[in-house]
Amino acid sequence: MVARPLGKVVRAGVANVLRVHLASGRQIELSRDQEFRTVTGWIPVRKLEIGQRLAIPRYIPEPTRGSQLADAEIILLAHMIGDGSCVKRQPIRYASIDEQNLAAVTSAATHFGVTAIRDEYPAARCITLRLPAPYRLGHGKRNPIAAWLDELGLFGLRSYEKFVPEVIFGLGNDQVALFLRHLWATDGSVRWDEKGNQGRVYYASTSRRLVDDVAMLLLRLGVHGRIKRVRKADYRDCWFLTIDGVQNQTQFLSVAGVHGARGEAARRVLGELLSLAPNTNVDTIPKEIWVRVREILASQGVTYRAFAAAMNTKFCGSTLWKHSVSRSRLAKVAEVLDDDGLRVLATSDVFWDRVVDIVSAGIREVFTCSVLGAHNLVVDGVVVRKIGQ
Repeated sequence: MVARPLGKVVRAGVANVLRVHLASGRQIELSRDQEFRTVTGWIPVRKLEIGQRLAIPRYIPEPTRGSQLADAEIILLAHMIGDGSCVKRQPIRYASIDEQNLAAVTSAATHFGVTAIRDEYPAARCITLRLPAPYRLGHGKRNPIAAWLDELGLFGLRSYEKFVPEVIFGLGNDQVALFLRHLWATDGSVRWDEKGNQGRVYYASTSRRLVDDVAMLLLRLGVHGRIKRVRKADYRDCWFLTIDGVQNQTQFLSVAGVHGARGEAARRVLGELLSLAPNTNVDTIPKEIWVRVREILASQGVTYRAFAAAMNTKFCGSTLWKHSVSRSRLAKVAEVLDDDGLRVLATSDVFWDRVVDIVSAGIREVFTCSVLGAHNLVVDGVVVRKIGQ
């Protein structure tokens, strides 16, 4: 994956749009004149089948022309998205039971000249910070935090409407990590599962858009997340973004971590993870790659039995070709066969997701755009290109 400037976005009329759901929880809506990337090449949407594995990024690079914000703005924004309230005609508030989070918000608010007022509500088992304007309002004057949130498109939103504003995606990875560290301190969770001998790391929200945004930000740190919906009667759907696997969890906790009281649990989980061997059964290369391996064997005149011996595995006839292959195993295959194409696949920035459903999204307005220096791009976390490019 490389950063490239996006060309002009042009309206292309209306079309019958399909919505493709992937095992990771990602979903994308696109017209039939688009293609997905499989391990054997590009495939148009109309030929897509349930169970096929498609390319999505394991990592997204920093912007070519990144921006920077004051750390105080990043910290306050993360906490307001998670535990803040900025409803119209009501005071701006922040609620938490974590003293370190309360201290972070109190300090960050001073960047706007705001002095937080602490209100304790024992019955509610939380503490609320009011963030009043440092001057009398009126005659076009607004609370500076309210005006700032309004510029970002967040003022007045309910929890199920929140999202990560565009400015965060333009930051460098260090500030993206800072944002995630403080966001996870609100509606995130990190704990060690003694029974399962594994870490449990997730972020929860009633806003699907917010969870999608956070999943994209995690890719900036090389962390792959999975999204799932949890339904409960008489409540809004809740979306969980889970970080699974030793490698993913270790990367997240090492690079971003978690602020506040949850940070103590995060450090404990990281210590446990460092003593575990990673499971290679998830981030695998689709079994279709064995077709290419057999072609190389044929071109080099190598028998299947000789290949199995070189790989130091037992020859089991056709069984070898029926399963996906781990990255480390494919790297060994690449060395045995001295093939650069297989080496690239074994170390690529691609995660191979699986199609679980394809449904009609109806007639929608569609758009097309170009990418300078490339013919494909990442849309909603999935690699796509237009047919004929």
